[in-house]
Amino acid sequence: MFIQRKSDGRQAAFTLLEMMLSVAVFVILVTSAFSLVGATTELMTEVSEVQTGAAERMRFIETCRVAFESMSGNSSLEFHYFDRGGGRFDTYLTFVDAPAAFDFGANSRDEIRRVALAAEIQPAGFIRCGVYYLNDLDFEAAMKSDFLRVEAPYVELVPKMRQLTWRFYDPLSREWKQSLDGNLRSNLAELTFQIEGGSPPLRSVFWHLNGSR
Repeated sequence: MFIQRKSDGRQAAFTLLEMMLSVAVFVILVTSAFSLVGATTELMTEVSEVQTGAAERMRFIETCRVAFESMSGNSSLEFHYFDRGGGRFDTYLTFVDAPAAFDFGANSRDEIRRVALAAEIQPAGFIRCGVYYLNDLDFEAAMKSDFLRVEAPYVELVPKMRQLTWRFYDPLSREWKQSLDGNLRSNLAELTFQIEGGSPPLRSVFWHLNGSR
């Protein structure tokens, strides 16, 4: 005799609950995995950006260091600054008779006597840093226009900076001065700069030879 057993409704419901729990756990695991991958990718991107910013800052410092070390006993420094309004200044740290300063090929001509490291405020508020290579006529014309019109070869170093300032050590007063005005004969120059991207300001001091000015 064939006997048909009734299915247990509670067992069927329990099986369905298990399936729902399994799906929920699977969804949680997949979501967690994607979140972990996303967080890891974001972290790697941040680390890469930090490393890139640090490398850019070190390259800029090294470029300046080589320029200062290229100065001889016949070389000198000039520092020119022009008020652009709002308490902000364009500055031009000029290496005189230092032909190897910022030597990217643009200063190979004999008539180039001045190499000016310029920090110029842009309309957006950032500072553009680059180098002008000037003969005597170029420099005279640039000074007449307060460096607003410069007809000379130019090489851009850093397109966006938040800060670039110079100070010069006075051995007589044992103080840092913001300019080379007067009879100041300094062999130490202090650079403070901040590149766009949230990095803190970085300070570096350079020693250099300084001939008669």
